[in-house]
Amino acid sequence: MKKILFVDDSKDTADALCAFGSALGHTCAVAYNGESAVSQAAEDTYDIVFLDLMLPDTDGIAVCLEIRKGRSQSARIIALTGSNELIDKERRCIDAWLLKPPRMDELEQLLL
Repeated sequence: MKKILFVDDSKDTADALCAFGSALGHTCAVAYNGESAVSQAAEDTYDIVFLDLMLPDTDGIAVCLEIRKGRSQSARIIALTGSNELIDKERRCIDAWLLKPPRMDELEQLLL
């Protein structure tokens, strides 16, 4: 099973995604802002990070770049976004993209 960090400023969204991941047998954690996500990823090693790109305290891409410098540098980072306009596949930091609200079958496939 995988160790997963869900980063979203919507507490309900982050908690629901974490509960879904946990139900599939993964070890999950949440962060509700960019600063917390960077701190958690620096202190622990995650296999996957689901990252909201529109955080209140910082840009999601900036968070991704910081995560890539720490213990979770090899984590698969999956962007969570509510807008097709934010998807820029040229950004090398992001490994995959998932539109909000994520469909459970898409989310489950990314957790494999």
